[in-house]
Amino acid sequence: LQRFGFHNFHGVDGSEGMLELARCKSIYQTLQKCMLDSELLPASSDSYDAVVIVGALSGGQVPPAILPELHRVTKTGGFVCMTTRNNTSNRLYKKQLQAVIEEMEQNRLWERVTVQEIEHWEKATTEAEQGSTYISGIIYLYRKLRSYD
Repeated sequence: LQRFGFHNFHGVDGSEGMLELARCKSIYQTLQKCMLDSELLPASSDSYDAVVIVGALSGGQVPPAILPELHRVTKTGGFVCMTTRNNTSNRLYKKQLQAVIEEMEQNRLWERVTVQEIEHWEKATTEAEQGSTYISGIIYLYRKLRSYD
């Protein structure tokens, strides 16, 4: 991101351990604990040029209903980048996520820039994924067109 001109980073996570790992990178101006399934993001509306959520959009973690909140804190013309797993155990969640994404797109809140499937997203870890070394994932990149009315 820094190579593309982004230099002001604010991070949130529900885990103190992940926040500590982020602190070690020494690139964040602020890091705050926030449970995205029950709290609003600690930011004003239209605050960020880009909002990125990686590794949290899956069953049992952050619900798809958080997408309007990611949209809220993004500036008009800014970007929301999201990822999710594409494995068997995440199919229902992915379907729910895509329904929210598509509804927001149909309501002209944002537009698709790209959606890319990555075949070797992360190492397979569950019994259901046995026989496969990796599971696939998806990267969604959207541009905010307008705020909610």
